[in-house]
Amino acid sequence: MNSPSQSTKPANVTLDDESLLMLLDEVCAMAASGRSLVPALADLDDASMGKLGRAATAVRASLARGRSAAESIAELSMHYSTPIRIAMEVMAKTGSTKPIREAVRLIREANEDRRQLRLSSINPILNVIVAATVAFFVIPWMLVSLSEAELIKSTNSPTDSEILNRFAQNFALAATATVVLLAILLFGLFRVLSRVSGDAAALRGHATLCRWLAIQIRPPIRSQPQGSGNLETGRILEAAVAVTGPPLKDAWAGVIERIAAGAKSADALAFPAETPEPVCRCILDMVAGNRDAESIAFDLQSLGRLYSQRSRRKREWWIDVLPRWVSWALLIAIIVILLRAILMPLLHGVGEVAL
Repeated sequence: MNSPSQSTKPANVTLDDESLLMLLDEVCAMAASGRSLVPALADLDDASMGKLGRAATAVRASLARGRSAAESIAELSMHYSTPIRIAMEVMAKTGSTKPIREAVRLIREANEDRRQLRLSSINPILNVIVAATVAFFVIPWMLVSLSEAELIKSTNSPTDSEILNRFAQNFALAATATVVLLAILLFGLFRVLSRVSGDAAALRGHATLCRWLAIQIRPPIRSQPQGSGNLETGRILEAAVAVTGPPLKDAWAGVIERIAAGAKSADALAFPAETPEPVCRCILDMVAGNRDAESIAFDLQSLGRLYSQRSRRKREWWIDVLPRWVSWALLIAIIVILLRAILMPLLHGVGEVAL
């Protein structure tokens, strides 16, 4: 049996995303099979399970202290505590495991987006490094070597040669120029990628909002009138926007207050300007009771899939195309510089012979 000091220690356990997903899958399987959470977690309380076993111990200890299952499991995550807590609460109300599966999908999608963004940045970064190195180290050294060898004599002494000679003989200057150019190009690249990521995140946020509204209104409204008890539209909307994160949560705070105050028209609700019109219509139907919950949930699920597809296409297009454009531009610039370095002495020599 654990001592009091041992029972408080597991509460500090946090899981990485992969371990967290494994635990949520286990919780989903437990709920689907009708098993109670506490004895089911006891099966995971094994030293061979590593962090997952310690997390199960932490959850059981938290439950023993009187905390809810939603809070106990949500505190295991540093970044996704809100979606997990709301998913557990909705599952407790509806008896459906769909909220847990939706939370798992949300975490996996966010991780995949970050992974693709990192991978898409590798090639442009390498090309920028190569381009800067060639521009300030290789080309100046090559041209100065050719000039000192006097393979092609010229009566002119171009300013370009003096500049290149300065770079070739001063390592600190060349290194500084390389770092500055690298920083400028990388800053521009990340600004563009961040802008694209933000546009895709807005679509993904509306997709998440639609999905979480749908999974909350579909199961229970068949048996209870809309707007009663736990099915009150404002609370459903508040839970859905909390999952999406601060941008939508802040934008929808006023709408939730107006719904709680009894507003039932589009003008009175004053939806955020960036909200797609179909989403506004579905929420307005929820508030006013213009349609049955099943048809609203179906439309919201369809909108969720639509916005997810748009977000994925926008993100994938920029992730595939933008790095390729950057790479091509840098390679073309290197080729042009090298050709100019090779051909300019020849052209000077031909011009002098012609004269």
